[in-house]
Amino acid sequence: MAAEGLVLRGVTGGYGRSTVLHGIDVEVRPGQKVAILGPNGAGKTTMLRAVSGLVAVRSGEILLGGDTLTGLRPDEIVARGVAHVPQGRRVFPDFTVVENLRAAAYTRGGRDVDEDIARVLDAFPRLAERSGVRAGFLSGGEQQMLAIGRAVVQRPRIVMIDEMSLGLAPILIKELYGRFDVLFADIPAVIVEQNPSVALEHCSYVYVLSNGEVKASGPASEFTSHERLMQAYAGAVD
Repeated sequence: MAAEGLVLRGVTGGYGRSTVLHGIDVEVRPGQKVAILGPNGAGKTTMLRAVSGLVAVRSGEILLGGDTLTGLRPDEIVARGVAHVPQGRRVFPDFTVVENLRAAAYTRGGRDVDEDIARVLDAFPRLAERSGVRAGFLSGGEQQMLAIGRAVVQRPRIVMIDEMSLGLAPILIKELYGRFDVLFADIPAVIVEQNPSVALEHCSYVYVLSNGEVKASGPASEFTSHERLMQAYAGAVD
């Protein structure tokens, strides 16, 4: 496949003695936006954590651009171009907005970092207004803007985002996804989303997970009906 694609082949993994992922196969093509949907406890977040090296992969392999990520440390995976925006934002609360953005560039050194920070602040004027404020004093929406901005500054080969809309008002969700689409227009993305309608609007392909297995997959257009989506959640479709 082309250079910047992500592939999970037969990935099994979990926490301690608990196996959460059971041989999942997922492919993200260059430039493609892929939604990972499914009920709570399906293994969606665990899948992202496995790609990032935060969950042990017991079997199978994870490839980015044909190069293996399996078995690498999280910092090595970041250095290879994986940006992970976790659920709950996870910004540095005692760092200012600009300090958070600058910290995200640690794997690439100081090259053109100011240019990328300016791009983020231009995309999110509210962050520009609060650039000297510590992240712990930002609202939930502002922290999500900052988390997205940190991924931009990494200049990733692929970006993964977990529950961007969680706890946010619809008008803010629309704004965040609009900015996300522009900032990562040419970058492949994996989007775990609690709101299927939002994910289907912004992604071209869908995988539905349940009990750590891929129960259904296909173009987003195939999952626009509520009945089809619920069948997929239940694992009742081919």
